[in-house]
Amino acid sequence: MAEDYNYEDTLIGQKMTREERYDRMVDYMNTIPDFNYHNGIKLTALRDGYAECRAVLTPDSENAQGMAHGGLIFSLCDVAASYAAAYIDRRCVTQSAGIHFLRPARGSCLVARAEPIKVGKTVSVVTARAYDDEERLVAEATFSLFYL
Repeated sequence: MAEDYNYEDTLIGQKMTREERYDRMVDYMNTIPDFNYHNGIKLTALRDGYAECRAVLTPDSENAQGMAHGGLIFSLCDVAASYAAAYIDRRCVTQSAGIHFLRPARGSCLVARAEPIKVGKTVSVVTARAYDDEERLVAEATFSLFYL
């Protein structure tokens, strides 16, 4: 992935490695009592140009047909995409998004993996894919994220 924005300047003077910083961010982000916390969405991996989130499926996360609710799948992809675009302290919000639901999501959990397609100074485009617990692709989404 080619980047238009250089993050190295933000790391000067830090006493921890980039990997240690990401590990701390993962731990911290999973303790904030926000939408993600209340909907069981956990950040599980973060590194340059990559984020992974997980949600355990419960009866509360199912639709009337007994499969994962599309809103949960979309939210999981949205959260992963935001983290993938916001690594190293770049806060962002979703500007636009589109998702393709490819198969019913059933099982014990879902995982979304996201990677930027294009990182810009004010807007980035990120793709996120959601998988069930058997690693079957259940949805693919594209997000435009605006940096605050």
